[in-house]
Amino acid sequence: MLYVGLDVHKEFCQACVMNAKGVVRSNEKFKSTQEELDEFLSRFKDAKFVLESTGIWEFIYEGIESKGFEVVLAHPLKVRAIAEARVKTDKVDAETLAHLLRANLIPRSHVPSRDVRNLRQLVRLRAYLVRQSTGFKNRIHAELRRRGIRPPDYLRKIFSGRGVKWIRSLDIPTINASLNCLDGIGEQIDKLNEMLLDEFEQRRNAQLISTIPGIGFYGALLIASEIDDVRRFPHPSRLCAYAGLVPVVRQSASSVRYGSISKDGSKYLRWILTESIHIHKRVCPDSQLSKSYQKIARRRGKQVALIATARKLLNVIYWMLVRDEEYHCHGFNPDEKAAPRSAC
Repeated sequence: MLYVGLDVHKEFCQACVMNAKGVVRSNEKFKSTQEELDEFLSRFKDAKFVLESTGIWEFIYEGIESKGFEVVLAHPLKVRAIAEARVKTDKVDAETLAHLLRANLIPRSHVPSRDVRNLRQLVRLRAYLVRQSTGFKNRIHAELRRRGIRPPDYLRKIFSGRGVKWIRSLDIPTINASLNCLDGIGEQIDKLNEMLLDEFEQRRNAQLISTIPGIGFYGALLIASEIDDVRRFPHPSRLCAYAGLVPVVRQSASSVRYGSISKDGSKYLRWILTESIHIHKRVCPDSQLSKSYQKIARRRGKQVALIATARKLLNVIYWMLVRDEEYHCHGFNPDEKAAPRSAC
């Protein structure tokens, strides 16, 4: 058996090949292309591979897996914690991965199915396009302010149909260019929405999550795709840690200090949960989540309340998915029989 550590970069991969005794057979470089990957893999019959989950790992992982080899995806931060080297080069990194693989000490990253990876790409692309759309809207607002132009009083929403018509009537080239970009982005978002609605109809976990007031089909799909199989988390606290919603703990002797949240893991999951809380407390003010937010906000402020309630929401989602239960605004006692969904 050979053990191969791959340090993957955009332009090339550094590959360390090691035998079962820990002797390095080779430490070489090949381009990060499908052709050179296939050529490199053709040399092996009995081998096990490892690479870190950074950058362009997916096509490398799938290429190795398609050849029938066992491949492990390593968690980059945990690998660094185990084997931090004073001298850090691509060759050293590849050899370190090979050694850890041979010793069965690789801290693994979860590898979603190709179906879930494709869904993640769709929902993340939509999030990116929405951010771009917001950026162009902000540019238009800034350009109007710079020119001392204020919208007429009858326009409540400047980017409504009437609002856009008024903006175009100003005939300002820079603003018209931004509006054209907005139109193009809007068309792509509409197409993505159609695709995501089809995905939503086929996914029970997303449909369950959407029963929470304040979470629509897109938010439900984003949460479902980021969590993937909820049973890979033995406890909701592990899921909250994955979302980066748990505080950093610093302990020295008998002194224990709790800092801000770790922000490790999925930034998309953390973002959509906090956005969902903003909407939920507005549309469902009498739910347990909303009351919890209000109670914490009075004592510790809105930002702390937002994070704490997002963590509670993620706990709720965990048990909803595990028990295949819809959301209950006023709580649900798992020891009792399932009650009809409460109306907010």
